[in-house]
Amino acid sequence: MTNSAPLPSPTMESIMLEPRRFTTVAFASLLGWAGCQGQLFTLAVEESAVTTVPAATPLEVLIGDVGLGEFVAFDITQATELQNQGVGPGDIMNVSFTLFELEVLTGSADLSFLDSMEVYVESDGLPRQLVASAPAFPAGQAVVAFDLEPVDLTDYAVSQSMTFTTEVTGSRPEADTEIEARFALDVGVTGQGACNYLENQNQPEEG
Repeated sequence: MTNSAPLPSPTMESIMLEPRRFTTVAFASLLGWAGCQGQLFTLAVEESAVTTVPAATPLEVLIGDVGLGEFVAFDITQATELQNQGVGPGDIMNVSFTLFELEVLTGSADLSFLDSMEVYVESDGLPRQLVASAPAFPAGQAVVAFDLEPVDLTDYAVSQSMTFTTEVTGSRPEADTEIEARFALDVGVTGQGACNYLENQNQPEEG
């Protein structure tokens, strides 16, 4: 009868790794359960629009608008970041601004042709509220981040008729100037939205 070789003893590394894997799996399962029980998850939504501000003319010197038509009506429920996670209007629990900024792309060297700018949110049946403002546009500064107001945008967002309007003071630039406006929102989702988010995060990538 042939004696079989003794099995190697488990190393300290293998002993320590098994509980670690168990803890990770258990934590992921617990996190998924908590999400479906109402845990709030935050998704970032980003949007941008580019417009051209016409140069001043002998008849038109003062600026009336910066032409950000793409921002006029914004349906957050159609945002790619939310649709990709299966989030619907009923899953949205809170919405807030985290960024609003303007950047000059071509034409003028900076945004100093603007004196001030305010951004308001509106929706049917809801009050018009100031959400972001820039009281000055310093010379030599190509990007200006706006001051944000602590406004809860949830009711505006889920109404599917949220619109942004601007009030601008200043003069038209010396040359046609292309500018980009960017804003970001934090959207808190819960219930089925959180479950959909977790399921999509855990799906293996195709390819």
